[in-house]
Amino acid sequence: MATPINWPSFTKTWHSSSYPSISPTRPELSLAGKIVIVTGGGSGIGAAIAHSVARAGASHLAIIGRRPEVLSKTAEAIKASTATSTVILPVTADLTKPEEVSNALTFIRNEFGNKPLDILISNAGFFSGPRKLGTEPLEEWMTNIEVNIKALVLIILGFLEKAAADATIINISTAIAHVSPIIQSTSYSTTKLAGTKFIEHVAAAHPEKTVINVHPGQVAETKLSRKYFDSVGAAADAHVDDIELSGDFVVWAASPEAAFLHGRLVWCNWDVDEMKQRKGELEGTKLLTTTLEGWSSFKYHSLD
Repeated sequence: MATPINWPSFTKTWHSSSYPSISPTRPELSLAGKIVIVTGGGSGIGAAIAHSVARAGASHLAIIGRRPEVLSKTAEAIKASTATSTVILPVTADLTKPEEVSNALTFIRNEFGNKPLDILISNAGFFSGPRKLGTEPLEEWMTNIEVNIKALVLIILGFLEKAAADATIINISTAIAHVSPIIQSTSYSTTKLAGTKFIEHVAAAHPEKTVINVHPGQVAETKLSRKYFDSVGAAADAHVDDIELSGDFVVWAASPEAAFLHGRLVWCNWDVDEMKQRKGELEGTKLLTTTLEGWSSFKYHSLD
């Protein structure tokens, strides 16, 4: 299936909707017994990820965000829509503040039996909206830096202190961070690329864990995406990728099947079965990373 923008793809098959190989109900993707944290989990893609995590049977799920009422509503929606025994804990915190990050992680671990934390899905992000280069106020630049870099660093480092030895970290990145410059997204793409590179450093420092960057697709119904879609005059019901694709793909990325992608950046649209078949091609290379070496040797498959 071709994409509206005809993005390059690592796999011949392109997905805009979820499919059986990434279904959270697959036994191979079960999160039974796992403690999972989703930041920015109250709405949008974060909420979709939280739903998929619960469907995968995680024993405990903490969703972190700034708005308690939104978190509570999402927690209730997950309980109502999924046949799961997952314990769901809404946690209010501003992840740009070190003390709130520390308190939130301590609270989560204590509430969940003082056990090591298994999976962190870092989804919190900020996009100020389309701005022409040079017109974006310094305050908006600083907010992008605070949320997309500082908050990411704080939650990752805090998680590592309380994580299981074989823990998994999934960072929600964006295609805008590494494709050719997209006009009017300078501060967002720049800071998201910095965060993506930071995750590669985390992966290099912790080979015993699984650390992956994920582009979650183009989901028009999120608050962040609407800022862009509205700017280009897209209809209110504009659709590119199903939000369930984002959530289900992240569950797959957190499974043992995806461990070979440690340190790499993958798109949720790429077919996981094809990626698994190309595992040998990736080993010992910098393919699917942000290094120049990786992109100079990368061979795209045509989607036409």
